[in-house]
Order: sequence, then structure tokens, then C-alpha cells
Amino acid sequence: MSSEDEIRAAADRVTPLPPKPAAPKDANDVLQSEGTAGVQAMIDSASPAAPQDRNKASSQPRRAKAGGKKGGGKGGGGGTDGGGSGEWKAGSSFIQSLFFMDDRGLWHKPYSGDGKSSQIHVCDPVKVLARTRDAAGENWGSLIAWSDGDGRQHEWAVPRGMLAGDGVAIREYLLQRGLYIAPGKAAREALMMWLSSLEPKEAALSVEQVGWHEGSAGLAFVLPDAVYGPQGGERIILQAISRVGHNFDQAGVLEDWQREIAAPAAGNTRLLLAIAAGFAAPLLRLTGEESGGINFLGQSRTGKSTAVFIGAGVWGRGARGGYVRQWRATANGLESVAAAHSDALLPLDEMGQMDPREIGEAAYLLANESGKSRATREGAARHAVTWRVFILSSGENSIGELAQEGGRKAKVGQEVRIVDVPADAGGGMGLFEELHGSSDSDAFSRRLRDAAGRFYGTPARAFLTALTSELESNRSGVMDWIEAHRAEFISKTVQSEATGQVRSVAGRFALISAAGELATRWGVTGWEPGVARWAAALCFRAWLNNRGTVGAKEDELAIRQVRQFIEENGSAQFSHWPEKAALDPNEIPTDEKTIYRAGFKRYSTDDEAWHYYVMPEVWSSKVCRGFSARHVAKVLAERGYLRPASQGKFSQSLTVPGHGKQRLYHILPAILGDHGRGDAD
Repeated sequence: MSSEDEIRAAADRVTPLPPKPAAPKDANDVLQSEGTAGVQAMIDSASPAAPQDRNKASSQPRRAKAGGKKGGGKGGGGGTDGGGSGEWKAGSSFIQSLFFMDDRGLWHKPYSGDGKSSQIHVCDPVKVLARTRDAAGENWGSLIAWSDGDGRQHEWAVPRGMLAGDGVAIREYLLQRGLYIAPGKAAREALMMWLSSLEPKEAALSVEQVGWHEGSAGLAFVLPDAVYGPQGGERIILQAISRVGHNFDQAGVLEDWQREIAAPAAGNTRLLLAIAAGFAAPLLRLTGEESGGINFLGQSRTGKSTAVFIGAGVWGRGARGGYVRQWRATANGLESVAAAHSDALLPLDEMGQMDPREIGEAAYLLANESGKSRATREGAARHAVTWRVFILSSGENSIGELAQEGGRKAKVGQEVRIVDVPADAGGGMGLFEELHGSSDSDAFSRRLRDAAGRFYGTPARAFLTALTSELESNRSGVMDWIEAHRAEFISKTVQSEATGQVRSVAGRFALISAAGELATRWGVTGWEPGVARWAAALCFRAWLNNRGTVGAKEDELAIRQVRQFIEENGSAQFSHWPEKAALDPNEIPTDEKTIYRAGFKRYSTDDEAWHYYVMPEVWSSKVCRGFSARHVAKVLAERGYLRPASQGKFSQSLTVPGHGKQRLYHILPAILGDHGRGDAD
């Protein structure tokens, strides 16, 4: 036998070694490679070793008792028993068995297959209260509760959509509110796994915004930390993926606010209006009123910001950095702010800080109650953000003035939605009319601002408590009272010839009046009956006087524009009307010097005033720019500022010596008043 044959024969006699066993996999690996079925099979085929405590001493895991080391609610939130909520669906039970909760917190026991893995401390005790979803069966989440280091209780409905990423936003939110989360990657991943598996038996209705929502038992008003009105057997929970920090805070008791804020406001119409406007916000949706508000207009140091702070104090801390927001933002940025204040007061200080090019768009955005339409990453249309807010603003310029400064045309709709109330009450003390013992207006303003930073938030909650109670017991009665009050207010404050614009604004002031009187009737303000109505009526008249007319604002702006064109161009762009009777109609006068002619002017000895004749193209493209040329002519004719032709035409066919027959708009001297009169030369 050759040496080669001997080697081969020896190899055949060697017993082959068994294959090298595969490295044991933990549940996380199996979950990724084989799915939930693989993990369930792993659990069924083995029994994990008893978990150890935080110091790895031998002990059995203890389920959470009532309270916990840091007050983590009544009962735990983990384990297969669902943390006190009772039952878990089969789809999450295998993951839940990898967690347990005791009075020291949430623990994770990864299963490695050899029974030698140790538990991981994840976080302090967390109680699971309910699963959440909206009325359409979407936007699912889990309502959890925990205690911070000071023993203060916190609740949050964690949207499941936030679990799609790395969970940074979730952990940031929990950490900022006092929940201890163990350091390290393993603890972070375990927390996300645990949150993803939660399926408690109890259910709650989730909503994405504060404000009015229809629950199973009727209409309820939702705030971030409270719900007012009937809820029936199912809680209503505020839950949103995109969270704007809210400031619906409260400090002191209602009697403190009445003594330090409401009482000194008496006798001061602008302060009374600002407070009553805070109560008007929840009535917008109930009455079908559109979003809009009040802008206190005036120079610096008049006290207009103080009025905004006092109004803001109805809902939260009346200060910058508290409930008061700033106009200094982009129009898009205001979308999320408005949505976070739906059905509530939205105080915006210092309108002049916003880019003048965006102020008009921002005003329309807020008043139109809907954000821009946007697409998802897949190209589908997102649900547009909506809201309904009552705006309380301050500024040194009106929306129209700021829009013009930014090169945009002012629109009447903007100024009717957010109306300008002169901040100066006319008493020589700026915004104020009664100082209630303070030495001067500055001292009174400082006194009010200090109080607004110490006592706040309780009035809105007291008002919502009374309002929802009334709606539940006698909705038709309270709504009939509001409607009757508004109708009476309008009938007593608005002239019969007033246009729809004026009546619309009057309706807004009437709603403020009704809200203030309801708050007084329910014991919230401490005022005498009729005080809110008196203030609203005086402020409405101040707005009307500042506006200058009970007619349509567009018509006044159009007349003003025609007048301005003639005043600025009467000499440069209007040629003298030739008076030579023997002049050849086809001959152009040699002394004509007019460049960019807009028309002709003619001095009449009958009324000793100048008459202006505008060419049609100039009339449409320049004189009436931004308006309907025919409507402007109609308005001028009705006011006696334009002499129309017959057969319903507003331009006349006239023969101008040296220029032949032309159609011209004949503007009468009355449009300039006394300025239209003068000597013939």
C-alpha cells in the first residue's frame, strides 16, 4: 500500500467532530431575524432565570405597589398583567414578559437562551393608564403617568407615531418632566421596546388640540392638564406628535385675581375689554363667530402692552415668556402657535416686530383658521392644521400701515378681522382712565404687570367650569341669552345705514360684551352687571371714530386714492383745457408741455373751481389701481364726486379743442373740498 493510500485509510477511521454550536441569540436578535413568532417560540421553549435586584442580590422581582419610591402612581405599569390595567393582547405579551415593574422602576430582562442574562434598569416607575386613539380610529398612543423628584404627578399620552424614529423626542420630553431614565444604549432601546408593546385594556379618546371636542357624553373643553364638561365612561386626552409648549398655567386663587387685577380694571375701558375678550374666546365656536380680535393701536408708553398682559392673565401668566406670545415670527411659525391656542385667547404683543412683508398674510392666516396644505413624504395630502382663536394684540401701526410699509396693498378684510382700537382712552393718562390710588399711569401699569405675573389662569378655568355646566344642563337657555344680548348690543350701538363690515365688527364687540357679562353673572369677575357691556360699547365707538365712516371701507380707500392722485398730479399730468373757439380741432397747441398726460383740467367760473377729466386707460391702470374701475366710478357718482353720462355710462364723450373727441371721466371739484377751489390763473 502506498503512503498516500495509508493516509486516506487513516482519515476514514477518524470520527468527525460535531459541528460548532451557533452562538446563543437574545430576544432582540431573534425579533429582528425571525419576527414575533421566533421570540414566542424561544419563550415557550425555555424558562428564564429569576431576575436580580438593582444590586444583583438574589431576590424575586417585586411588582409595584401603590405609590412607589417616587410616587409612581397606584400600581406598576409593566409585566404581563399590564401594570394594573388588566389585560394585554397576544401580539405584545411576549415582549411584556421581558419586562417587570417594581417600586424601584421598570426593568428589562433580555433572554439570551442560556439563562445567564441579567436585568437592566430602564427608568423610574411608570404607570400605564390607557390606550388612546381619536374618533376616526387613528393617532393611537399610550397614556402613561409618573412622579418627578419632587413628587409632582405627570401624565402624557405618548403618540405611537413618535416611536417610528429613534425616540429622542420621547426621551427628551420625559426627562424634562422629571422621569429618571437610566443611562446607556441598552436602557434607551429597552424603553422604546416597552413603550411600543403597551396595549392596556382601558381606552381613552385622543385629541390633537386644546379646545372644544365632542366626546361620548357631549361637548367638552380640553386643556393640556384638564378637561371641562362631560366625558362619560371614556377619558378625553390631549395627544399630539408635534408639541408646542403650552402655558395654560395658573397661580393663586380666583379671589387673588379678582382683588389684584379685576377690581383695578374697573373704570378703565381698555382693561375691561381685554379681560372680557379672554372670556369671549371659548364662545367663538359655540356662536359660529369667525376668528379675529382686537389690536390696541397707539404710540409707545401708552400702556397698550399692559392691556395685552392683563387679558392674557385670564388664561395663563400675563407676561412675556408666559402666556403672552410675540408677533415676531414667520406666518408659517404662527400656524403651530394658533393651533396650540384653539378656542382660547391668543395674545400677540408688538405687531411692529413682524416683517411688514408678512403681516398681511399672517393676519389672514390667523383669521382664516387653517394652515397651508402640505404633502407627506409619500406625496399624499396632510390634514391641514385648523384652529379658532380670539386675538388680543398691540402695535404702534395698523396692519394696513405695516403692509404698505412692506410694499403690499392693505386689504380691508385684514382690518375688519383684527380691528384697531385706539390705546389712548383720551383722559390724558394713555390707556388708563382710573388709577385706583396709584400716583401716575406708569406706577399703575407696573402694579398691574406685577400682579399679572403672580395671579393668573384661574379665571378661564372658573369660566369653563360654569360654561360647560350650563351647556350640559340648559344649553338652549344660555345660547338664547348670548344671542339676545348680542342683538340688543348691535341695535343700540350701530346706525341703521351702517354697512355689513361695521355690523360684523359690532358683532365681535357684542360677543366680548356677552362674555364679560356671563363671567360677571357666574361670579368670575366680581364686577357689577353692565360693566363689560359699557366698556365694549365705548371701545366700539372709539374704533368707529378712528375708522371715520359707517360705510364700506373699500369705498373710502378708493375715494382717498382718487383724491391723492389728483392732489399729486393735478399740475404735472393734467393739461389745461384749450379755450380758443376758432382752434382747428386737429391742431395740437404749440404751448402744450404736459408729459405722461393723465387727462385735462378746466377752470369753471360757475363754481370757481377746477374740474378734472381723466382718460380711460389712465383711469383703469393708475387712478383705480387695485380696485374695480367701474365700481370706483359708481361710488364717486353716488357721492357727487363724478358727473356720469346718460345711459348708465360713467365716462362722457367730449370734444377737447386741439385733441378731438374723447371719452373722459369728469371728476368734480367736490372730491377735493375747499382745496378744489382757486383762482383761474
